[in-house]
Amino acid sequence: MNNVIKGFLTLVVSVLTLFVLGIVYLTMTVNPNDFKPEIKSAAASQGVELSLDGDIGWQFFPQIGIVVTQVEFIYSPVASGKIGQLGLSVSWSELFDIDLSSNRLPVGSIEINNATLQLAELAPNTPPIQLKKVNASIKNLSTNGRRFPLSASAEIFNDIAVAIDAKVEIDVDTGSTQPIINKMVVSDLYSSVDNLQVTGQFSAQNNFATAQGKLQSNHFDLKQLLNKVGKTFPEIQLSKMVGNQALTDISWKSDFNANSSGFSVINTQLNIDNQPLTVTSKIDHSINNLMLRVDGKQFDLSNYMSAESSTQQNGALFAPLALPFALWLGQSQMELSLDKLVLPDFDVDHLYINLFGNQSVLQMSSFNADIFDGQVNATGRLDMRPKTPTFKLQTSVSNIALQSALSTLAESDDISGQLNLEMTIEGAGNNGAEIMDALRGGGQLSIASPQYNAINAEQLFCDTAALFGSDGKKSDWAEGTQFDTLSGRFSFDDGKLLIQDLKTAAGNIAITSQGTVRLAEQRFAINANARVNGSSTSASGCSVNKRLQNRSLPFICSGSFAENGKTNCKPDDNLIKDMLKNSVYEKLGEKIFKTPVTTDDGQTNSDPLKSLFKGILNKNLK
Repeated sequence: MNNVIKGFLTLVVSVLTLFVLGIVYLTMTVNPNDFKPEIKSAAASQGVELSLDGDIGWQFFPQIGIVVTQVEFIYSPVASGKIGQLGLSVSWSELFDIDLSSNRLPVGSIEINNATLQLAELAPNTPPIQLKKVNASIKNLSTNGRRFPLSASAEIFNDIAVAIDAKVEIDVDTGSTQPIINKMVVSDLYSSVDNLQVTGQFSAQNNFATAQGKLQSNHFDLKQLLNKVGKTFPEIQLSKMVGNQALTDISWKSDFNANSSGFSVINTQLNIDNQPLTVTSKIDHSINNLMLRVDGKQFDLSNYMSAESSTQQNGALFAPLALPFALWLGQSQMELSLDKLVLPDFDVDHLYINLFGNQSVLQMSSFNADIFDGQVNATGRLDMRPKTPTFKLQTSVSNIALQSALSTLAESDDISGQLNLEMTIEGAGNNGAEIMDALRGGGQLSIASPQYNAINAEQLFCDTAALFGSDGKKSDWAEGTQFDTLSGRFSFDDGKLLIQDLKTAAGNIAITSQGTVRLAEQRFAINANARVNGSSTSASGCSVNKRLQNRSLPFICSGSFAENGKTNCKPDDNLIKDMLKNSVYEKLGEKIFKTPVTTDDGQTNSDPLKSLFKGILNKNLK
């Protein structure tokens, strides 16, 4: 037994001695730096330009290989960079099993330390991507489908940390001129970009022509991440939002089935600050068309509204809407369906939007929503290409509760009724003030059962008519005015809303009007004509002097619809003065007519002067 053990130990020592002698011989007789020209030539045959300014040294443990320092490469146009230290090794067992007739690589390892890489731009007119402080490790690399670990880390986009750790299986076909990845499987994936972490697994086939998998994220702060990336890509940087916690708790879970030459589908469950949404993405690669559908029960948009000042430039008002379309290089379509959208002061129910995009141009083919007890339908176009975005909107609204709408949007509840409207407008601007100044277009409207609470038009008319001998006495006037259906036309010009051919009635008083609303100042001025068709303003109103019947009496109304704004309506001063003047003439004329003139012979005759004055009166009172 002792002889057996002794013989075994002798064999081991002999093998180790030969192994050590082989290493010593290899290091003394073979200088790997002598192979630099061959290495450069081999790289050049694959389209890689190499610069090897550092030394190439042997590595024997734990695997045999070489270590190269100061490596520079250019793989145009994909990538270029510098590598501080590159280690390439192969296991001893695989070294002795190399089949020289096979094109497959043996199992090996790759170590990259302190590298800087510059990748090609992701999209036209975007800066290239630079990776700094790159460190990577691949143990027991295999290209014949055997599993091996991979880990890497780097800094990207202004010191954003990125990392990946996974188990990888690769099957490479090296029989053709260019290597083809038959299959790649990535499992136990853990990757991170700043505070975003992604886990899951996926597989790809035929040089990534097809892929399937499932990925999910942690709960991460999207606002923080986008603001960091936005230092490199300003077009995706977020403006300041009303809610400080908006977009700070995001998570998602996706499964996908992609085919780069056919159709791809991505199903995602997205959670935005504890508000779940379902996102379905479909891509038709044959025509480079993206179709995106978002469905949800309820989404509170209040905290995501821009808090920037109205002077903010470069389309900040529309940037969040345009972002998905601007990043997609082809044509795109987005459908949004929400049971309820919560805005700062009101809710929108049964919201549906269908948008088509071609990079920075958006076409809205459908907008439908229930709001203020009525419905809104619209189509439109938004062009983000110019410095000042332009838009065109066609809309119709029906049965909108005006009192609710105005109290919410204009902080005024003086007007009630059901609004129906058809409108086409266009304009340009980066903020609300610019847009109001640039509005053009118009439309027509009608209001069913309108009521104006600030003024009782019948009382106003009766008080004015009393100046001309009408019976305007009444002590129980109701507050406000109930009108018949109101209809008219309107247009926008230079920051003003111009009202034309507005017609309605209150009792027997027919009213026509026109006016101007200054949108920015929230002020208005209306010129109205009231005409009484009958002997009284209404069944319970005041009687009207015959001279005022079937005659227009002008009124001027002005005021503000801002909070605590006031309204003032009064008859036109100039016409009233003229009519009062004529009224004095009439009284004087009646007195002259009733006074008999006795001549010297005792006869009562008409005076020629009286006849002339009567003609003047009749002419002025027609």
